[in-house]
Formats: sequence, structure tokens, C-alpha cells
Amino acid sequence: MRVGTIDRVVKEKKISTQGIDLVKYAAAILVICFHCERIFQDPAINHLFKNVFCRFAVPYFLISTSYFVRKGQNQSPDYIKHYIKSLGKSYLFWSLLYLPVGFMWIQQNYSLDPMLYPVALIVGFFYTGTYYHLWYIPAMIFGIVCVQWLLKKTGYGLLFVLAGITYGFGTLETYYAYIENEQLRNFFDQYLSNFITTRNGLFFALIFVAVGFFLWDHQEKIIRLQKYLSRLLAVMGLLLIIEGSVVYANVGIDKNFMWMLIPFTSCLFCWSLFIKVDRKIDVKRLRELGKYYFFIHPLCILWTASLVNNYAFLSNTWLQLVVTLSATHILSSLAITLVQQLPYYYFDLQLMLQVNRAYLQKLI
Repeated sequence: MRVGTIDRVVKEKKISTQGIDLVKYAAAILVICFHCERIFQDPAINHLFKNVFCRFAVPYFLISTSYFVRKGQNQSPDYIKHYIKSLGKSYLFWSLLYLPVGFMWIQQNYSLDPMLYPVALIVGFFYTGTYYHLWYIPAMIFGIVCVQWLLKKTGYGLLFVLAGITYGFGTLETYYAYIENEQLRNFFDQYLSNFITTRNGLFFALIFVAVGFFLWDHQEKIIRLQKYLSRLLAVMGLLLIIEGSVVYANVGIDKNFMWMLIPFTSCLFCWSLFIKVDRKIDVKRLRELGKYYFFIHPLCILWTASLVNNYAFLSNTWLQLVVTLSATHILSSLAITLVQQLPYYYFDLQLMLQVNRAYLQKLI
């Protein structure tokens, strides 16, 4: 289906992106909850919340971002290049901001020779991020570039096969306790000793970026499935909870990967395309807040942790969460206001320079 045909069908069926912004805002809050200390005292409930419910957030970001990237690419062939360039500038800024914190974390957790700090910087910037949440950006960029290249060489069939295989390898982190084959376990141990994690662009992001591209290219299929989406989402959610219980029974090295995240998040994204949003809700504002929540929240978590050491009443984990969320929201709001005001300051400065230049010319 051509781009014009897709746009016409979308308009007729009233597919909206505002629901996506609502879900992304909620997902940004869940990311903060996940990175905070234990919320529920019961281990099983805490696992269900953090390692099942909160886990859909990052896949949802990947799918929604790649969905709109594919849309932009269909409208302009150079869109991906400009998008990655713009994202790269933002990533560089936040990487430099978190660089001191990242080096402090390395000093506390690794016995790394200072001579290897430049190597750690390169690995951090292009692979793991200079702080723990920034891995998402290089992973997403890799996923977008890789999926675009693969689609030029082949179709979605082979792309999903390759992405499924790589994701399957990534799940060994989650299902490590279930690996009985000694050779496979040794091979995976060797991989981790060299590459630290499978949570990266190749093993994690690739499948979700492919889903985002596919959903934009096949929107007519989403429209035909609209009446079934709520039931599909409920079924996939139940299966995700069951898989989470299996993981909880034998916890692996980490819990980033679960197979049911793929269909559940795909259904959630499709379902969110048909959410009717009240006009009173400023979704553009929520979109901006969610973006800054992601980048700023680790600083607020560190600040809250420092407060806990000085004030005993903050030892309550729920209170810590409230303080972190509040601080993140306040700083994000200030950042948005600052960014919005910068163009005006720039314009005033340019106008002032022009007036001064004209005045000097008259004097001369």
C-alpha cells in the first residue's frame, strides 16, 4: 500500500497518535519506578510489578520511535539520516553530563586501571552508555540502521527470522538458570566476559524496531484487527504474567528479555492507536515531559539516595519514589521551559546586535 493510500485510510479510520503519547508518558514513569529501590515488600509482587509490568516500557519506546521513523522515511528519503544526526547531538550532551557519574560508578564497582578509562569511555559511548539508562540510544540507532539496511536486502520474513534468532540468544540472560547444555553455558559465559550484556541493539532492539517498521508499513492490517485488539492484549498480558512466573521460579543473570514482551507490546501499541484522548489533555506537553523524565530521572534517584542518608524518615521506599518522581517532574518542567525560552533569548540577542551595529555605523 502506497504512503498516500495509508494516510487516507488512517484518516478515515481516525487512527490517532495521541494515545501513543499517553502510553509513552506512563511508560516513562514506569522506567523511573523500575530504577528506584524495591517498591513492594513481597518479593513475588515486586517481581511482578518491576520485572513484568515495567518491562514493556523500553520495547514500547522502541516500537513507537521506529514506527514514526518509518513514517518520516516514507515522506523523505533523508529523514533517518537527519533524525540520527539530531538524536546524536542530544545523546552527546547527556553522555557528557553523566560522564562523571559514570566514572564514579566504575570506580565503585570495577577495579579498572585508570589507563583503560579512555577505552571505557569509548565502550560506554557506543555500547553501554556513559550511565546505565543511556544504553537505549546507541541500541536504538543501531536497530534503526540495521533494520533499514536489511529491508533493502530482503523482506520482512527473513528480517523477523534473523531478529528472532538474535533475540533468542539475548534471552539466555533471562533463562540462564535453565541452561543445561554445558557447552552453551560456557559459550554464553565467554560472551558475557567480553561484551558484558546482551541488552544491546543487535540482541534486544532489533526485533522491536522491526515491529515498528512493519506496523507502519501494514497499518491496514491493524485497522482490520481493531475490534480484536482488546482481547488480544488481555491474552498476551496473561501469557506475559505466566512467563514472568517461570522466570521468577529460576532467576537468571538479568530479566531484560522475555518472549511475550514482543506480542504484548505490539498489541499494546496497536491498541493505543485507537485511544480517544480528551482535548483538555495536553499530549504535546506529556510527550516532552516523558522525554526529559527518561534523561533526568537517574540524577533525581541519586539525589534522593543522598537524602536518605541524612534523613531517617525517607527510608520508606514509597516516600523515596514520590520524592524522585516529584524532583524528576520539576526538573523536566524547568528544562522544557528553558529550551522553549532559548530561541527568544537568541532572537533578542540578534536584534540587540543589529541595533548596536546600526548605531555604530551612524557614528562612523
